[in-house]
Amino acid sequence: MGKSWTGRRGRAAGGNLILLIFGVALALGLAELAARQLPGRPYAEDNGDLWACERLVGWRGKPNTNRIVNTQGYEHEVIRNSAGMHDDEHSLAKPDNVFRILVIGDSFVEARQVTTPESSHSVLEETLNATAPPPLTYEVINAGASAWGPAQALMYFRSEGRRYAPDLVVNFWYPANDLSDILPDHRMTFEGTNCYAPYFVRCDQQFDPNPWYSAPGLSPTYKQPCSSLKKATVSFLNWLYFKSRLYQRLEPLLAGHQAKVKYEFEFSPWLENRPDETLDYAYQITDGIFSQLATEAGQIGAKSAIIVVPLKEAVYYELGSPYREQFEAEYPDLKNVNPELPSQKINALMTPKGVPVLDLQPFFVEHLKRGGGVLYWEVDSHWNVPGNRFSGERVAQWLIEQKLVPAPR
Repeated sequence: MGKSWTGRRGRAAGGNLILLIFGVALALGLAELAARQLPGRPYAEDNGDLWACERLVGWRGKPNTNRIVNTQGYEHEVIRNSAGMHDDEHSLAKPDNVFRILVIGDSFVEARQVTTPESSHSVLEETLNATAPPPLTYEVINAGASAWGPAQALMYFRSEGRRYAPDLVVNFWYPANDLSDILPDHRMTFEGTNCYAPYFVRCDQQFDPNPWYSAPGLSPTYKQPCSSLKKATVSFLNWLYFKSRLYQRLEPLLAGHQAKVKYEFEFSPWLENRPDETLDYAYQITDGIFSQLATEAGQIGAKSAIIVVPLKEAVYYELGSPYREQFEAEYPDLKNVNPELPSQKINALMTPKGVPVLDLQPFFVEHLKRGGGVLYWEVDSHWNVPGNRFSGERVAQWLIEQKLVPAPR
């Protein structure tokens, strides 16, 4: 009699739990449907005609799209190929007698400010082909997207870049924001929704080569013990966030209380004798990512190299008066500024591992000092048409000097 009563109560409790789970699932499903019917998106920003969210890399260009872009009066058409890149078409299968170079980076590689033939990657290809020993030809593939950081470069290479079977992988590194974009919760707003990039961490004082994902509402893993349970949880929630309109609607409320991981000072990457733990951590993760990318590139027979993209203000600061006075007047508390400090640090990290580094800053400064033309847009911080040509030609010359490409004829 007692056992029967206990069994009936257990079955009742189990049935109630099933009903509760069903009720919650039904409520969430109805809320999701309602969220999909609401007009607008959580944020007013909308660049959806050029980019779209993608969980694996955070965001990328929309395939087979085009748009007229006006960069300070220079109107030109930006055309994206079937891979969503500002480039011509490239087959996955590498043709015979072709040396392929995969260039990965942010907006400097993407080069929306100019046409495809005027971009640095096209100039690089053109310059190398002018001296290519027959029957060899060079093919340079653009894998650049606005605001991509090193973490996204590694994820892109794993998921897509390696399939092009490159002979050389060139990473363009822009320390002005790549050292901050590598930190947790790096995001951009496209089509009114925040797109979150994957990130990497150190677990037990070792670089974890497997990505971590952001989940709005949960604090990121940063300088704290790694938890396999948390990793599984945030991975699921991140997947859900990219699928659920309801979660996206709630994101401004959930993420609003999360403090952003950032430097102690805006110009920390260029300051000497000014400790910054966040910046030190960013360099450790950068070291881990580029080392891992070089290893994975080597596994398919490709070499690796890094190009340091100079900050426009750092170039002009190094020119001296009157630019330096203007800069110091705007930021009077700056002391011990070293415009080449980021390149010195990345060199110290990468060169011992066999990854050569080219810093473009000295060449930009020399070019301007001898009266060469302006290489940046006046207001926009990116390279203009001459700047893209100068960079592409200089990188080509350096690749030849470093014997990273076949000897020219």
